Amino acid sequence: MFDGQDPWENDKKYKKVNFSHNNNQDPLEKVILIIKNAYYSFFKGNTSGIYPLIALIVLVIYVITGFYVVGPGEESIELIFGKYSGTGDSGLRYNFPYPIGKIMKVNVKEVKREEIGSSSYGYNKDMDRGEGVMLTGDENIVNVNFEVQWQVRDAYEYLFNVRDYRTGATVKSAAESAMREVIGRNMISFALEGKGRAIIARDTKILLQEILDQYKMGVEVLSVQLKKIDPPEKVISAFRDVQSARADKERTINEAYAYSNDIMPKAKGEAMKIKLDAEAYENEVINSAKGSISKFIALYNEYKDQPAGVRNRMYIETMESILNNTDKVVVSDDLKGLFSYLPLANIQNTNK
Repeated sequence: MFDGQDPWENDKKYKKVNFSHNNNQDPLEKVILIIKNAYYSFFKGNTSGIYPLIALIVLVIYVITGFYVVGPGEESIELIFGKYSGTGDSGLRYNFPYPIGKIMKVNVKEVKREEIGSSSYGYNKDMDRGEGVMLTGDENIVNVNFEVQWQVRDAYEYLFNVRDYRTGATVKSAAESAMREVIGRNMISFALEGKGRAIIARDTKILLQEILDQYKMGVEVLSVQLKKIDPPEKVISAFRDVQSARADKERTINEAYAYSNDIMPKAKGEAMKIKLDAEAYENEVINSAKGSISKFIALYNEYKDQPAGVRNRMYIETMESILNNTDKVVVSDDLKGLFSYLPLANIQNTNK
């Protein structure tokens, strides 16, 4: 069967060593001797020695198949005989191959979405079970449409603590339950307002995370986004009128604030002007009064020294002030009984 020269023909160690009874021999050396034995037997026509070699090759191939790659953003759950043995991050990993071991990979970075409620008022198969139809705290019915974004936080808990008939089914059911509870705490007017929607979305996210943590599901809720909160279709026109009236109310309030912001600075400026004018008039009157007092005191002191001169001067100044704005008639005795008239006022007007 072998026509060439055996490369191991002169290997005396191989022919003399009985490795099956040498317990102190190195395991690697035993493997090499097994391969030599199988090779020598095969090429010398003894096919019984080939079976250990084949078994060894099969075993090596089986062991090699235990290597696997975990992609970016993934985690692997390693099982041995169906029991959890560890978690692997991204990269090259090893676990016993099937049927001894099993690998389950989970993408922990992928953002998953679940939508609850009908996005329109048309037919929706989920409406048959009342999905999105909820009752407010004042016993009014509303149609709620919202979306939940979530991702896996713990791969082990996600795979083994909750069993879903489809991915995200438990998250969707828990989100609907949380939203019903939050909607039931609030009035319909609050739910329909923009500020109320934000608070409802926030409270629902907190409550949903608490529910999933109780399940130990290993899921993190990223956001709850409210798309629509509307009354039933039959009364939606009336509610839209109410919303329109509220919008008009807000617009009127904003216009009033704008008018107030415009008129208040002007009013404050006018008030400041009046105040300053009053203060100026006050100072003017006080200074005038002080001047009059000073003039009177000076005149009195002068009167004490020269009474006759001061009286004549006061008389002349008084008459001057009286006759300054009156018509004057000059009477002369030249015509003996007849008096001549001198129109001083007309003359003054003509001179002007």
